[in-house]
Amino acid sequence: MVLIISDDISPPITRNVLSNKATITPESSLNEAWNEVLSEVRKATSEAQHPFRFVTLATVDKLNSPQQRMVVLRDFNGQSEFLIYSDSRSHKIGEILNNHSVSLLFYHPEKRLQLRVTGSAAIITSGDELQKLWEKYGSKSPHLYTSVLPPGTEISNPTEAYHWQSKEKAAFCLIKIEADKMEFLQLDRINHTRAVKIIQKDKKATRWIVP
Repeated sequence: MVLIISDDISPPITRNVLSNKATITPESSLNEAWNEVLSEVRKATSEAQHPFRFVTLATVDKLNSPQQRMVVLRDFNGQSEFLIYSDSRSHKIGEILNNHSVSLLFYHPEKRLQLRVTGSAAIITSGDELQKLWEKYGSKSPHLYTSVLPPGTEISNPTEAYHWQSKEKAAFCLIKIEADKMEFLQLDRINHTRAVKIIQKDKKATRWIVP
């Protein structure tokens, strides 16, 4: 038997291979990249199984502590306005009324794509837009907005929460979020790409940033 010993101690070659799922690459232009990201957001408003459909909404409470919860993205104007439905008695509504600053966090596990949004939220509790959306969508799931006890009420048994009022007493409201900054991160082995979009009136800009 012959034992061959090599004196080659060079490190293994790191292959610059992009994953098959990444749709944004270092070769993408800024416009192409942002068009791809915002296209995924638009899809989420109509595709129930889209990963961006459920998004993390962060608010600030009266103690200046961050509060997070999952919400459903209902609409997106294609640029910077996001729409969410809510029970007007929930804690997040009071937090927004006290501090309009909010953030959204989206993540697409298959594409390994993250989108962070910061901006200002407004609460809509009346008007034609609210009424139309209630009749078209909200009234189809009335139990989400008509519980007798407000969300967050302490109870001794889960069944105490299963009592509802009539649709006429629904606490349906809209949360409109106007973004002032958006930032995406495309994960792809060592070839991560990241960019920011500033949407403030006097500071509009898009640029690449280090992941």
